[in-house]
Amino acid sequence: MAPAQAVVVINTTSLSIPNTGDGLYINFVTGATGSTGSGTAGYDFNPYSVGGTIAFFFGGAASPNNGGVATLVPAYVDLSPGTVIGAASTFSQNAQTTATAAFQTAGIHNLGVRFQNEATGAVNYGYVTMRTGTGGFPATILGWAYENSGSSITFTAPIPEPSTTLMLSLGALAIGALALRRKPA
Repeated sequence: MAPAQAVVVINTTSLSIPNTGDGLYINFVTGATGSTGSGTAGYDFNPYSVGGTIAFFFGGAASPNNGGVATLVPAYVDLSPGTVIGAASTFSQNAQTTATAAFQTAGIHNLGVRFQNEATGAVNYGYVTMRTGTGGFPATILGWAYENSGSSITFTAPIPEPSTTLMLSLGALAIGALALRRKPA
């Protein structure tokens, strides 16, 4: 039997996070989302609102294995390129809004995550890219990535917004079309 190959799974689904106490529930493996935990089987991550401020909850059937990369304070860390997310990282399940201060400014933010992969049984490491406004809302998940074998993953760059990906693709097509058009007959 051949050994299983590690794969970095990338999901670029853009999802709006409701500014509500329930927020959005996400299962990273299946891609299932919902507005209730009971309605989203095996959810791993739940960004939600506490009085208009973003907060995070890590739940699901394997919640002791779930969490976000944090400092010892604990406060969730907005990842810098080159950050390794893995077994040596510090994780938290802090649900207080003081822990999400780095995600309460307007901009693109990246959160390292750890969760139990229900398909393989392994603890997986990854990251979530989100765009937030002041206080954390409006908020949109731009996508997530994880390494499905249980190995560490290195955060290199945010997952691009769908409009950016579309513009890059259209630009590449236009350049290709110009090159073909200018090719001598």
